[in-house]
Amino acid sequence: MNILERCPLCSSKEIELFIKSMDYSTSKEKFNISNCKECGFHFTNPRPKESDIGKYYISDKYISHTNEKKGLFNLLYQTVRKFAVKSKTSLLLNTVKTKTHLDIGCGTGEFLNACKTLGIKTIGIEPSDDARSKAIDNYKLDVRKETSLKIFDKNTFNSISMWHVLEHVYDIHETVENLSVILEPNGYVIVAVPNHRSFDAKYYKKFWAAWDLPIHMSHFCPLTIEKLFTEKGFKLTKKTGMKFDAFYVSLLSNEYKTGHKNYIKGFLIGLISNFLALIKVFEYSSTIYIFKNHK
Repeated sequence: MNILERCPLCSSKEIELFIKSMDYSTSKEKFNISNCKECGFHFTNPRPKESDIGKYYISDKYISHTNEKKGLFNLLYQTVRKFAVKSKTSLLLNTVKTKTHLDIGCGTGEFLNACKTLGIKTIGIEPSDDARSKAIDNYKLDVRKETSLKIFDKNTFNSISMWHVLEHVYDIHETVENLSVILEPNGYVIVAVPNHRSFDAKYYKKFWAAWDLPIHMSHFCPLTIEKLFTEKGFKLTKKTGMKFDAFYVSLLSNEYKTGHKNYIKGFLIGLISNFLALIKVFEYSSTIYIFKNHK
C-alpha cells in the first residue's frame, strides 16, 4: 500500500481522515478516505500499488465490463444502459460537431459503437481484456489496451469522453495534461464521475457504493474537478446530473449495508436523491462535466 502524505490535487500536507470504509465487492479489506483541509479534495489513502490494483476489479458486481442479462439486477442495468447510450450520444452531438472521438475506458463498446454508426471516427481505450474483446468482436471497434495517452499525436481528437474513469486514475494531473495535448484547440472533454455531495452519499455514509474502494482513487465534487481542469487550461461549459446512477448506487449501497438488495428502498432513496439535487439542496449522485480546451 502507498500512503499519501500530500493531497493529490493541491499538494497540501493538511490532510485528515474523512471516513473509514471497505471493499465490499471483492476483498473485504478496510480502506480509508482522506480529506484535504486546504482544497476539500477526497482521496483513497492509503491506496494499493498500481501493480496490485488488478485483483480488486475481479468481481461479479463490476457489471459494466459484461453483457450479462441473467437476474433482475443485471437485466435492469443492461436496459438502463441502452437509454444511457442514447443520452450520451445526444449530449456529444449537441456539444460539438465531432469527426474524431476517443472514449477512454470504453468497456464493452456500446457507446463507442453508437458514435461509430453516426459516422464518427472512433478509437477506444480499455485495459480489461474481457471487455476489450467484447467491444472488438461484437462491434469491430478500434480499441487499444495501452492506457497511456502519449501514444496519440498532438491535436488528434475533436472530442474525448471518460465515463466513470477519472476516479480510477492514479495520476490525475498527468492525465488531464495529456488530454489537453491530444485534444484539438477548442475541443471538448466529457467527464462523468460520482459526486459525494449527493443525498445518497450522505444517507449511506461508509456503505455508499460509489466510494468503490479501493479502485476509486479520487472522490470528486464540482469544486475539486473544476479546479483540476481549469488549472490545465480547460473551461467548464456545462454540468448535468446522471439521474439513473442514483438508483443503481442506492440499490448496491443498501446491499452493502444490509446484506441484500431492496429494490423498493433503493428506488425510493434514488428518487429522493434526484429530487433534492433538482431543487439544489444536494448534488446528483453522478455528474457529467463538459470542459472546453482553451489551450
